[in-house]
Amino acid sequence: MESLQELLIEELKDLYSAEKQIVKALPKLVKGAQSEELKAAFSEHLEVTKAQVTRLEAAFTAAGSKAKAKPCKGMEGLLEEGSEYLEEDAGGFRDLQLISAAQRVEHYEISAYGTAVTIAEQCGLQECADLLTETLEEEEAADESLTAIAYGIYADVGGQGPMAEDSTDADDDEDDVDAGMATAAAGSSGGAKAKKTMKR
Repeated sequence: MESLQELLIEELKDLYSAEKQIVKALPKLVKGAQSEELKAAFSEHLEVTKAQVTRLEAAFTAAGSKAKAKPCKGMEGLLEEGSEYLEEDAGGFRDLQLISAAQRVEHYEISAYGTAVTIAEQCGLQECADLLTETLEEEEAADESLTAIAYGIYADVGGQGPMAEDSTDADDDEDDVDAGMATAAAGSSGGAKAKKTMKR
């Protein structure tokens, strides 16, 4: 590897593989989810992910390369771990397990896209950076949506989760989690996020 642009292409190849793996995995999560709300969230994100694959192909073009996947072993491991939840008898906690697995995937993507955005900007490839930023923001939104769904499930399971407090404390807890997520996302997204106001 002799240039920063070549490093960007390698990052795009990894993401291209990761997104294609997710497209294959999401239908299983839709089927395995118990709540209609989570099923709908996974179904919606499947369509979003398909569009992200197409957007990545445009990012490759903007970076002067053909779209090509390089096996993403990190995503493969995350999805394999998540698939194990589908085989376990988790009772009423299945959806929380699936959300946990899905958010690990989202955090991987947030980190990876944040890095790719920064590299693209350093290469002066603003069109590529803008395409990647669009996907980064979608991944952050998906992560926030999963957190909100999880809070509802914690409340439903009746005293066995962090939402088993009074509503005032629950609201405070949610604010704390959202603030922590914002800090983590800002840190993983490099220079690109320094230029944006977090939408929390």
